Amino acid sequence: MINKFYRLLFIPKLRLVAVFLALGILQLWAIPVDAGVESPLKPIDTSSPRSTFKGFLELMNKGYVKGVGTVESYLASSRLYLSPEEVATIKRTMNYQESARRTLDLSELPPAMVGESSRQLAIQLKEVIDRIDLPPIESIPDTQAMAKSEFKRWTLPNSEIRIQRVEKGPRIGEYLFTPETLSRIPEFYAMIKDLPYNPGASVGWNDYSSYSPTGVALALYRIVPPRWLIDAPRQKVRTTFLDQPLWRWFGIVAVLGISFIFVLLCFRLSRCWASQTMASGQWANLLRPVSLMVVTSMTVLIFSQLLRVSGSVYEMFTLSLWALFYLAFTWAVWVAGGAVAVCLSDMEKLQVGSIDSQLIRLVIRLITVIVAIAILVAGADRIGLPAYSVIAGLGVGGLAVALAAQQTLANLLGSLIIMFEKPFAIGHWIKLKDIEGIVEKVGFRSTRIRTFYDSLVTIPSSQLINSTVDNLELREYRQVKTILNLTYDTPVEKIEGFIEGVKQILETHPDTRKDNIQVFLYEFGAHSLDILLNFFLQVPDRSAELIKRQEILLAILRLADSNGVRFAFPTQSLHIESFPEEKTAIRAFTALFPKQT
Repeated sequence: MINKFYRLLFIPKLRLVAVFLALGILQLWAIPVDAGVESPLKPIDTSSPRSTFKGFLELMNKGYVKGVGTVESYLASSRLYLSPEEVATIKRTMNYQESARRTLDLSELPPAMVGESSRQLAIQLKEVIDRIDLPPIESIPDTQAMAKSEFKRWTLPNSEIRIQRVEKGPRIGEYLFTPETLSRIPEFYAMIKDLPYNPGASVGWNDYSSYSPTGVALALYRIVPPRWLIDAPRQKVRTTFLDQPLWRWFGIVAVLGISFIFVLLCFRLSRCWASQTMASGQWANLLRPVSLMVVTSMTVLIFSQLLRVSGSVYEMFTLSLWALFYLAFTWAVWVAGGAVAVCLSDMEKLQVGSIDSQLIRLVIRLITVIVAIAILVAGADRIGLPAYSVIAGLGVGGLAVALAAQQTLANLLGSLIIMFEKPFAIGHWIKLKDIEGIVEKVGFRSTRIRTFYDSLVTIPSSQLINSTVDNLELREYRQVKTILNLTYDTPVEKIEGFIEGVKQILETHPDTRKDNIQVFLYEFGAHSLDILLNFFLQVPDRSAELIKRQEILLAILRLADSNGVRFAFPTQSLHIESFPEEKTAIRAFTALFPKQT
């Protein structure tokens, strides 16, 4: 019963198959082919307008007869599924169309649209040629004729379809259908689509390719019978919106919806993962751009290969999705650079904000910026934007900005010099002219120093590298130099004993440098006998220095107390000498004012 139903349903298709086979025989008879089996790697001949035009028609006819004829033959049968031989035949026809598209000059077409757009343009060009009067093949100029011709182009009579010699690019010297012709093919097709076909034409190929879900049927031919998806004999009236059938719009909405849900889930998973450690959070952020990259590339593939979206709708979706892909790619590179910097800092156990950490981040950021610019340039070129011209313009503008921002660039260069030479590090005690303190941060523009009175001083890097920096933190020994003031009434014997005792304290202390201890009676001061005390401590930092210094000074105080040595404090004696005239005046004053005295 089912078989009888299919036979009744597809009786008109038997007639169509017969028509297609007859037309195919006429086409193969009209356009001769080389005897024998052709190599699949043999390129199409584009050495002259004749060979280009003839090769295009021959290959498109082969693709139509074998591809569409195979599908129509299957639809006319009672089988649910395509046979492996039919699937192989259909796939081989794609090679014919690919070779035929080699006759089109696609240099002005955005690379992102070349694949599907060239397929549609080739089919529509074949439809146009099948409806107009063609000159004899022998009348089209060949290689010899074009060698003698002043103008290296040929125009199909009574049309604006032109084949011209390519003068630049990788296909220089070949005769191809011009970019202007390709840009007007949809216009030409709209003008002639209601005209009758010539004998041996590819009847209804554009409608069949544009409106039938052949892409979906071939992708699911093992699961869903293709006849359930492919339209019955071509319909002249179809329900479309923006030249797309309704089934395709359902597919577009479904694909975009699934893609949005997938990206949303990846974003939520990224936030959950980022709540862990800092390093894993950095890598978790990478999931967001990667999910966008996967979704956009897969969506473009589905739109072009399965749904076969065409026309302005295909252009809008394809260029938008590829632009989003390259933006997501740039985002992914930037996030990956930050994650690598964090991981390297963790592996080396570097302090956050240290010079080494800043240097690692700077180098990785420079690399990511270069890679990101390269990705954006490649992406702009792929969607047809004049990226390299824009870069040239940015170069001129960048030079002007650089001249206007010399001081900023000088500071950046100064920071790089500091990071590479490393005259100090975070936490070092440095002295710079009248500024002294602890280094808190080394940035890309300036260095911040916390002074000992707790103020924060910011010094531009350009000034820092041109100044003398005294890094007190890198001292192996820390000097302690002071003067001990003894009273003038101290006996010489006690002074000598005190000096020997101080030397003994310094020589026995574990943290002093033993080969450079200086304790001597230095000079006769204004109010004391001055003992020079000069020695060096071997300690790791300022805090340890203060502790050891206090230990030694307290030991010296105990020694002075035990030896009866007293330290002097600043004193000054004032002697007043009275002159005779002053004495007479005083006596007179006393006589006149006895109560005042």
